[in-house]
Amino acid sequence: MEVKELQFEHRRVCLYHLTEGTAPLIYSIDYHENGQLLLDACKQVDCKGFNLVTISGLHWNQELSPWPVETVVSKDDNFSGGADEWLPLLTDEIVPQVEHLLDAAPAWRCLAGYSLAGLFAMWTAYQTVLFTRILSASGSMWYPNWLEYARQHEPAAKLSGVYLSVGDKESTSRNAVLQTVGDRTQALARLMTDRGVNTKFEFNPGNHFKNPPLRVVKGIKWLLENS
Repeated sequence: MEVKELQFEHRRVCLYHLTEGTAPLIYSIDYHENGQLLLDACKQVDCKGFNLVTISGLHWNQELSPWPVETVVSKDDNFSGGADEWLPLLTDEIVPQVEHLLDAAPAWRCLAGYSLAGLFAMWTAYQTVLFTRILSASGSMWYPNWLEYARQHEPAAKLSGVYLSVGDKESTSRNAVLQTVGDRTQALARLMTDRGVNTKFEFNPGNHFKNPPLRVVKGIKWLLENS
């Protein structure tokens, strides 16, 4: 395995070149760089035949929020709606520079994310055609006005697979907004299915913080085998 690293200001990008030739390319947005944790989890579920890119070091709440909202989770939220500014860097600079390092063009691209990055991944499908598979593990589908936006707009990408999951205890939060995450994630899964997208929804055991790498990797495995 070869690992190559690129830096885009405060953002760290690591390419894990696992497979020679044409193969699916998974872009995973992570709070901290955790490529090796994802690969270790891959061994647990036996998913093979892809290359991995991890993107970390983002200004999380600012760069991954699609529009500004008032404080939801804590007084330090700062959901400032900077996704529109960050997305061009991903699509126009990071993706081309990463793929220039590969020995062949990817078979397809998936954008994956956990928590707010999962929401960003899903939102991105409405903005660009680059990613034809989307993975949102414990995604922030509670985000105010997100489900309404998804219903009122059509994805830009012709999606071949969407994987959505949530922890089975995430909706037990004391926060009334966060309590909606299970229902809203399932509603999004139904919306994608109704639009003809091959979609998988899955409950995982535990709260929002239980084993994020495994939750992401379960989605990778499903997309590799079913889309």
